[in-house]
Amino acid sequence: MISSGELHDLVARLSTVLSELERSVLSLYLDGHSYQGIGERLACDTKKVNNALQRVKRKVVNQLTARGAL
Repeated sequence: MISSGELHDLVARLSTVLSELERSVLSLYLDGHSYQGIGERLACDTKKVNNALQRVKRKVVNQLTARGAL
């Protein structure tokens, strides 16, 4: 579980480490779009969407680990 303050801090830190594509993919994913839907909106294939989300997940884990949250 993460507090709202910790979440705000995490989002702020992620905004500095995520690429523009990763931010866009994450935003659409969190809004409930499918990989295919995200790909269509961003004019890329689902493999690229998947790869971007995998990078986001690694960066989130790295940020949480660095803060001692994991």
